[in-house]
Amino acid sequence: MKFICQKDTILKEVEYASSFTSQRNSLSISSNILLENYQNILTIKGTDNKMGFMTSFPVSTEVPGATTVTCDKFLQVLKSLPSMDIEFLEEDGKLKITPIKDSKSINFNIRTIPAENFPPLSTFDETQFFSLSQRDFFDMIDKTSFAVGTDESKFFLTGVYLDKKDDDVIMVATDSKRLSFIRKKFEQDIPDFKSAIIPVKFLQILSNIGIGEGLFSLMITDTQIFAQINGHLIYSSLITGTYPAYQRVIPESFKYECKVKVSDMLEALNRVSIFVENNSKKVFLELKEDGIMASGETSDVGDAKEIISCEYSGEDVNITFNNAFLVTSLKKIDSEYFKLCFNSATTAMEIVPDPEKDYIFIIMPMHG
Repeated sequence: MKFICQKDTILKEVEYASSFTSQRNSLSISSNILLENYQNILTIKGTDNKMGFMTSFPVSTEVPGATTVTCDKFLQVLKSLPSMDIEFLEEDGKLKITPIKDSKSINFNIRTIPAENFPPLSTFDETQFFSLSQRDFFDMIDKTSFAVGTDESKFFLTGVYLDKKDDDVIMVATDSKRLSFIRKKFEQDIPDFKSAIIPVKFLQILSNIGIGEGLFSLMITDTQIFAQINGHLIYSSLITGTYPAYQRVIPESFKYECKVKVSDMLEALNRVSIFVENNSKKVFLELKEDGIMASGETSDVGDAKEIISCEYSGEDVNITFNNAFLVTSLKKIDSEYFKLCFNSATTAMEIVPDPEKDYIFIIMPMHG
């Protein structure tokens, strides 16, 4: 096999493919990517047996063929090369990599494994794909994925829940201490599909490959999710298990509302967090009609307090938050103001943009 390709072109695709390879065993075929070179088209495939990737793009084919190469070292080599046309020659069990203009001074050889050893990618029914707006779907990912759980013993919380209600698409994420929810209506016609728990890694890769403009195609089966986006096919196994009844976590009504400017709260929390204990991560908010006092305290160093303007009409209340949870949620608010809605200092708190949009964040307060 022999072909010539511009370095930056193949580098970008191998970077994408690397997310779909196994990093645990460099000698395993799942740590390799497949290179198929025919009729001036190079196809790259990668899979770790749970996720899969495929893309094709133009190259200059001199000798057609196919082989596999370890993705990690291949990627390192490509990153080290100058931006120019690169010759790739596979023979005698090695892939020789040589810049066209520096053929006498730069030369890499990487051992290969025959292409027939590469596992087949999952098959799919092309007719089952449906189209979605990249911008809208990526916004849903952005508004939810940060709240997924990291506890592998609760594996069903490590993914994002996707569902369809009436004509709307719903996305939810929770780690049992906070929850993010968004319900969006798409301009495209969306067929009914079975609710799914999608690995957050798949959604993050999807966002990275996309450009945020135009449409992409999605397909959901009982066990897998597939996406076709910007000339790439990617797929992943779904997370098995029963997703918690998230609707029960969202209060139907609230007794109190406090309206605050997002930037004012974030700037205050940034300063106060200097004196937030690393272990507890507790930040204290004292709500009064004349303002919110945000404070933090470290037992061996000192404390910080700051008054934040707000619109609030209710009894004085002291609320303790996980500072990281509060800050992360506020950074996702794309309005100038937000509302903190609650019934008591110890029950679920809702954070919503003001005016309200199609998403909400729920945070459980901490014990003071």
